[in-house]
Amino acid sequence: MNPDDGATPTVFEPGSGVAWPALLLKEPALRHNADLMARFCAERGVSLAPHGKTAVSPELWEFQERVGAWGVSVATPAQARVFRRAGARRILMANQLVDPAFAAWVQAELAGDRGFEFLCYVDSVAGVRLLEAALEANGPALPVLLEVGHPGGRTGCRTAAAVDEVARAVAASAVLALVGLAGYEGSVSHSRDPEALGAVAAYLGDVVGHFERVAGAGRLDGRASEYLLSAGGSLYFDVVAEVFGAVREAGRPVRTVLRSGAYLTHDHGLYRRLSPLGSAADGGFIAAGEVWAQVLSVPEPGLVILNAGRRDVPYDQGLPVPLGYRRDGVLRPLEDAEVFELNDQHAFVRTAAGAEPAVGELVVLGTSHPCTLHDKWPRAVLVDDAYRQVGTVHSYF
Repeated sequence: MNPDDGATPTVFEPGSGVAWPALLLKEPALRHNADLMARFCAERGVSLAPHGKTAVSPELWEFQERVGAWGVSVATPAQARVFRRAGARRILMANQLVDPAFAAWVQAELAGDRGFEFLCYVDSVAGVRLLEAALEANGPALPVLLEVGHPGGRTGCRTAAAVDEVARAVAASAVLALVGLAGYEGSVSHSRDPEALGAVAAYLGDVVGHFERVAGAGRLDGRASEYLLSAGGSLYFDVVAEVFGAVREAGRPVRTVLRSGAYLTHDHGLYRRLSPLGSAADGGFIAAGEVWAQVLSVPEPGLVILNAGRRDVPYDQGLPVPLGYRRDGVLRPLEDAEVFELNDQHAFVRTAAGAEPAVGELVVLGTSHPCTLHDKWPRAVLVDDAYRQVGTVHSYF
């Protein structure tokens, strides 16, 4: 690991304005990840609407939009408004829309801007009726995807009878347009062994079966220029591309839309282990996010206390990993060290006795699960590989 390049000040200089702890995002890694995912989709003939809920950041969305993202996915009305204000032209709300006021806002946006597209999910007749009551009969129809779930999952129709009932209700509506089906495979498994991958593929195959039955019954909107099949978190997007990507036509062209979002920041834990492109050593995604924290105390041999805790790092999918510490302008390895406990503002790090970083020195932590990293940082520092600041990333949770 090389000393800092002194030509341009780094974020570690006293006058940089960066206070610790801080989330640093490496711009070259973000560009690499965005480009790699774009190539993956292009090679398989599928589209990407990256899930904006991961960071709710217009700046990070721009990395994906610049390389051809089809749209942006969101989970809530608030997230949709953030990306609409940022200029998003196509928003997929990968969730049920049950807020009447927001449904009316969406219809007004569609009416006022013919270049704007918005889609959301339905999975019940009750949801269909709620939207019908909220929308104006003389306004543009709202495109919807029928969501298919699975036993033990979250939202989504559980049975063929439920799928057919909801499809009939949407097809009969004057203010809704059924343009495809969607699902979420990430709740089927959290492994990549053959049994897990088979279960994911079987679920996605069921979604395809429902799609073909609904299309064959004439329930999809005849005015649509294309139909959609959508799934794909950041663990099994390869399986989604294979299973959904095989469906290319159903009276209209069929577009597969992946919704992977965590891949852009990637991580040093969950997604490094389980993403189909998780290994940077094999040319896959590179972890772009690092949380840097200072040593507050070395109260016992082999015990280091940092000034970053549960308010600063995710812990729902594993504790952070110490990657090294900075001394004399050099990033040094921190071998055989582990974070074993977090308080609100403190991390407890176990090291070999005599190998502890000194009080005031900076330790870099790798984290697991970007979705619960970005929500802790309304402002992150964008840096190059030499840790010179090149921008700022905002998140709006």
